[in-house]
Amino acid sequence: MISAASDQISPRARSAMYAMILPLCILMVSSGCGYHLGHGVGNHSGSTLHVAVPMFENKTTEPKLAILVTQAVKDTMLRTPGIAIVNNAESSDIVLRGRITRYRVPTTAFNQRASTEEDVQLGVLIQAEDPVKRTPLWRDTFKASAAFYLGPDLTLNRSAQDRATEEASASFADILIGQLLDRHEAQQRQDKKSSED
Repeated sequence: MISAASDQISPRARSAMYAMILPLCILMVSSGCGYHLGHGVGNHSGSTLHVAVPMFENKTTEPKLAILVTQAVKDTMLRTPGIAIVNNAESSDIVLRGRITRYRVPTTAFNQRASTEEDVQLGVLIQAEDPVKRTPLWRDTFKASAAFYLGPDLTLNRSAQDRATEEASASFADILIGQLLDRHEAQQRQDKKSSED
């Protein structure tokens, strides 16, 4: 049964009420979706995952891309609880090897005179390895992209492309670390179940 009191709320008060309720609803919905990194959310298995990340291979013509993408992965790991980066593969739980196989910048919007928007597209092949047996644990290709706008100044356009490349690298790193944690936690559950049987 709907109360008649709700009809007596002024439009201004109703707007204020919605303004307070809407962000809470969005927060509750978003907090339950997918993997979220940083700020206390990360490896839920209770143990620290030690990861070695050698410099990725760059199979594209874009210079310094391997440094940028590898650093994005390490930066994301540093912000993720439950993951520790190690320099020595022998002291790691897993080794992540990467090969950047795709770097494209297609035009996604244009007007009658010129292109107005382009999209940096990254493709990275990742192979996770057992550091002791030196055998592949899993292998997957990840894709990420970021758009940028073009103007008449070529120098500013290149700067915008570089920023978009950084954004795409960070997006790829988030996706990769989410997958890494998912797979690690699934393995932990499987190992626990096997030990109990």
